[in-house]
Amino acid sequence: MDRKHSKLLEMSEAIYAEPDMNKKVKFDRGEIEERIVDIYVSADTLRDGETSTKREETADIAPNNVPGDQQPVHFQWWKRPSGVSAVCLGLLCVLLAGIVGLSVQYSNVSKNSSAERDQHQTSYNNLTKERDQLQTSYNNLTKERDQLQTERDFLSRWLTNCSWQKFESSWYFLSTEKKTWKESREDCLKRGADLVIINSDKEQIFLFNLKKSVWIGLTDSVIEGTWRWVDGTTLTTGYWYGKQPDNGGGIPENGEEDCVEIRTDQSLLMVWNDLSCAENLHWICEKVA
Repeated sequence: MDRKHSKLLEMSEAIYAEPDMNKKVKFDRGEIEERIVDIYVSADTLRDGETSTKREETADIAPNNVPGDQQPVHFQWWKRPSGVSAVCLGLLCVLLAGIVGLSVQYSNVSKNSSAERDQHQTSYNNLTKERDQLQTSYNNLTKERDQLQTERDFLSRWLTNCSWQKFESSWYFLSTEKKTWKESREDCLKRGADLVIINSDKEQIFLFNLKKSVWIGLTDSVIEGTWRWVDGTTLTTGYWYGKQPDNGGGIPENGEEDCVEIRTDQSLLMVWNDLSCAENLHWICEKVA
């Protein structure tokens, strides 16, 4: 106990002690009031100190000294639960639960997104492959088209230089020499063509305007009276002159007239005449373009 407390305690004891009448003591009024206040303050301080001391002594009592089955209770301020701590702990739990939930949701979304991305990537790769294949096919077709165009242009120039003439969808070659019907057809076949087959009035007029008597690809040499074109089709529309065909008109010198010529001394659409296939005439070859 410090000196101030000791002094106050002595003064307190002196006050409550029996007065010694033989002693004469003189106190100043102000000094008395100050000491009285100090006494009360010191008494409260001592009382608090004694209470704290008793608590410490109680806490230090061994378990064997506690009566009955009761166990001693140790109060430690740092182990006492706090309301603020409980609230903070609850908030932390809620926050942790939210983080876990968000993590699970993010994981699911990531998996779904990855699966969709893979599907889109596969579709993109397939489409890219198909596009490349189509591009390759297009390039090949373009190349073939250009080659065909080049060949066609070359053939057109060659045919023009070789006395071929184009009308609608066919090329026509007019010979400069004369041969029999059979020889004429053989010449056309060597040229990759055949004796002309007439399919329309326009074509007939075109051939008439060439102004030459020529063999055409029509004959009844297989069956008399049945006229067929060189491709095997039967004649449907003819451009016969007068009473033709007459198979020689009954004149033995004319012989069998099994082939057909175009004459230039008749009208446009009435110019066919049957003639002996052994006669020598110009001829016309036709090549379909």
